[in-house]
Amino acid sequence: MPEPSWTVVVPVKRLGAAKSRLRGALSGVPHEDLALALAADTVRAVRACPAVAEVLVVTDDTRVAAEVAAAGGRVVADPAAGLNAAFRHGAAAAGPRAAVVGLTADLPALRPVELAAALRAVPAALPGVRGFVADAPGTGTVLLAAPAGVPLDPRFGPGSAAAHAASGARSLSGDWPTLRRDVDTAADLAAAARLGLGPRTAALLGARAAATPGRPVRYGAGMQGTVATYDAATRSGVLLLDDGTELAFPARAFDASGLRLLRLGQRVRIERDAAGEVVRVTLPTMA
Repeated sequence: MPEPSWTVVVPVKRLGAAKSRLRGALSGVPHEDLALALAADTVRAVRACPAVAEVLVVTDDTRVAAEVAAAGGRVVADPAAGLNAAFRHGAAAAGPRAAVVGLTADLPALRPVELAAALRAVPAALPGVRGFVADAPGTGTVLLAAPAGVPLDPRFGPGSAAAHAASGARSLSGDWPTLRRDVDTAADLAAAARLGLGPRTAALLGARAAATPGRPVRYGAGMQGTVATYDAATRSGVLLLDDGTELAFPARAFDASGLRLLRLGQRVRIERDAAGEVVRVTLPTMA
């Protein structure tokens, strides 16, 4: 059977009010920039997941909206009635026939393969029933999935794992550390960095480390990686860096390479801009 295509709903608060417990976590880095980086890396990973048809971000923040639009996502206005109302609004915008996933916007280490594996577990084990993935501590929820025709019925908030279970959703189990690693505190951010951050958040940590000599940069394994996925139709794919981090690259990065195709497992050199986005993918022997 073909793998279902999911619409992933990601609510993002106005950046000034988002992730309040992280305020000051990176000295010298504006809080809004950190909140935006977390959301941008989450959306980037979701867009690179082969099981995802659409990313729908619920927000009223203009910077977030611009970021999402540039990444190929869809933006809908936040009803400003809380997190669960934002999830319900996004699910309604996805349409009655959509299989919908509610995902938190603070997963900067998320790897597309882990998201795909979690979504495969929903129809395989839970036909017609919602499934959820608890966060690393086990009390919160990072993902809630509802197959087509099943209401999302979100219960995010303190103790949401128990609330979702009590509402009839089933807990999905698997080895998905980057999916479970949401970031609410500085300690969470350090734990996510050990897993391997996405480019936007990694760039901020790298900038902070450069401004404070002696602090290690927690991200990066040089500028080379291996082709993990490549879609010739969209000219985009995912690279696996030497530290195990997955890094998506867009069509424009492939177009800038001068190459005609990429093969799975092929070794490539990566060029990134100041924001950490991949702008060129070439062979290591090429200039």
